[in-house]
Amino acid sequence: MDIVSLVRDTRIQRILSHPEDDSSIWQRALQRLLAADIELTRQSAGESAIAALQRLMIFLGYSTAASGAFLIDGDFGRGTNRGVAQFKYDHGLGGKPDRERLCYPCRWNNARRLIDSIPETSLDQATLQAMLQTAYQRCEQNQVMCGDVELAIFHLNALHKHRFLDCRAILERYGDAALTAARAQQQKGIQIRPEWILSIIRQETAGIIRPRFEQHYLSRLNQRHPDSDLEELRMQSMSLGLGQIMGCNYDAVGAPDARALFSAPVDEQVAFVARFLKPRQAETGKGQPDEADFHRVARFYNGPKYAAHHYHERLARWFREFRLLLG
Repeated sequence: MDIVSLVRDTRIQRILSHPEDDSSIWQRALQRLLAADIELTRQSAGESAIAALQRLMIFLGYSTAASGAFLIDGDFGRGTNRGVAQFKYDHGLGGKPDRERLCYPCRWNNARRLIDSIPETSLDQATLQAMLQTAYQRCEQNQVMCGDVELAIFHLNALHKHRFLDCRAILERYGDAALTAARAQQQKGIQIRPEWILSIIRQETAGIIRPRFEQHYLSRLNQRHPDSDLEELRMQSMSLGLGQIMGCNYDAVGAPDARALFSAPVDEQVAFVARFLKPRQAETGKGQPDEADFHRVARFYNGPKYAAHHYHERLARWFREFRLLLG
């Protein structure tokens, strides 16, 4: 299919534009792109056109911010540049960067500063067509976020407008899945109360899936596995799903690969959180946890610096709220 035919697909149109926004602006930019009048680069203007590109990239699972966040801000910055470069590499397109440039040496505390190691690229017709074609194919096969096109667009739109869910809305949307996941673990002799599952979802994503790419993870994985598929390593380098579980932990939660954490149905994503909490069942099996329990779970889930941003305190707050809502 050519670009014009792809853009006429109603699913593609909904991916490219939030329903509250005027889509005519990016459509005019598309016409200029098709006429070879422009290419989108880091020097490009036109927030609407770039925001449409960022929505498409996020739908496909590419980070758009230098921090690694999945962000729709209409700025073709270093993060969006990296995402386009990664897509070109993954799909063997012309002008793709060298693998080593995409996996530049860095640590967590300097990855953002060193992102200019990735050369500047552009969104040309061939790349746009490949992106649109990939999105179309994944829609056809339901190989999208949550394994469902409608849900994928729901999360994309909510992320675009920063419309996250409170505890009551999370319970309404994911409560049954949390109860099912808790019962499934209980049948295996593992105690994970649903309040803990829901509290992690509230803390990590507020019920709206927003992956995060970690450049230093990718650089490290590439050094260890230089011949492995780079797209899979990239997925392993992202925190994914409702529980923001790092892709490299896919085996621990019973997923076949890291991409499955991105495309798994919602009920399975909730189950992933329950399975990931298994090592902390001494705490998560409690209906009346004490302060030390919240510290232990926070450290396990968020790392040794959890207290710096009061992760344990917010986890305790969400737990109390869900316990009240569940009755």
